[in-house]
Amino acid sequence: MSTTSNMQAYNLLTTEARANPYPIYANLRKDDPVHWSELLHVWILTRYDDVLAALRDPALSSDRLKQYAAHQLHGLDLNIVSDYLRVANRMMIIKDVPLHTRLRRMTSESFTKSALDVWRPIVQKVMDRLLDQIQGAERMDLVSDFAQPLPALVIAEMFGIAEEDRDSFQRWSDDISKFWGGSFGNIEEDGRRANEAMVRLEQHFLNIIHLRRENPGDDLMSHLIVNQERGLVDAEELTAQCVLILVAGHVTTIDQISNGLYALLTHPEEMQKLREQPEVINSAVEEILRFDSSVPFIHRVAKEDIVIRGRRIAKGQVVFLGLAAANRDPEQFAEPDRFDITRQPNKHVAFAVGPHLCLGAELARRELALGVAALCNRFPKLRFTNEPPERRYDSLMFRGFKSMPLAF
Repeated sequence: MSTTSNMQAYNLLTTEARANPYPIYANLRKDDPVHWSELLHVWILTRYDDVLAALRDPALSSDRLKQYAAHQLHGLDLNIVSDYLRVANRMMIIKDVPLHTRLRRMTSESFTKSALDVWRPIVQKVMDRLLDQIQGAERMDLVSDFAQPLPALVIAEMFGIAEEDRDSFQRWSDDISKFWGGSFGNIEEDGRRANEAMVRLEQHFLNIIHLRRENPGDDLMSHLIVNQERGLVDAEELTAQCVLILVAGHVTTIDQISNGLYALLTHPEEMQKLREQPEVINSAVEEILRFDSSVPFIHRVAKEDIVIRGRRIAKGQVVFLGLAAANRDPEQFAEPDRFDITRQPNKHVAFAVGPHLCLGAELARRELALGVAALCNRFPKLRFTNEPPERRYDSLMFRGFKSMPLAF
């Protein structure tokens, strides 16, 4: 295959590919599982075993901000995003051990199963309030009426964010996540918005930290401050992790809820199975995560020259780990393109594995389980309208919907 035809066959940036990238993933897995993208100037891994190994390989670094700036922000005056980069550079998600270990230790105890049990009534209360508001209408937009406010309100409750500030926090989170995932719009304008959002979020979190130091409570911030005062992190690192928790926990859950409902509504037999067998909700959540992951790729940087399947990846090159592609690998999953809410086993990598296993995985699972079950139970006639769902096409790193009109 010529370079030009190769670029077209494996072009993930077309509207068609972003609407349904899975045929391209399948072709890459079969014909070029360690693929050099001339278009993106990155390596792309698509086989389950390769992605799993790469997630655990210390030769592939998460400390990738310089390469991110060089590749995705090429041509942009970095002064425009200086504050954005300054705060992002302190986040655990782009750190390697041992620094990553120290930062994660500060936050991880707040996201264990037992710690999250305390927050279950809060999640239920927020969800019930949203569904009560929807119930009186004849239709809803799943994204704007439910999927978007649910994680935003839950995280706001966990952090103790004042109600009058929550819309602003959601807007700032959206601006940062859009730019983080790789802007497909006006990169300068998106960069300015992300930078401004980062400044505002940082300042608001510093204010909350100050208030909680003087008047500690039972919220997440108060617990994080205790760890900060034990010397695990400094104040700037604490603020950066708060921004990360807010942004990462917001956009990915929005997208996964909408992806999950879309999968159920386009497979009505599985939706009916879930209504008749509510005890399979946890299995259904795992299949939703596998079938259409809200984070299709995460990326790493080669710390040294490495070889994968005979392909030499040079030190400093960027490697995209295809989580969504790995989750449809027929070598790992029988009939991988079939949506089956009782699939067992289901060792997907939607939350990654290893040291960088998603910190909020358990919270996301709970929000998905409660949200999907409630939507199925409350709205037995839930269905699409004549207005089709609209995919969000502003990022390769996040996959979800811009809108999903539903009738019930």
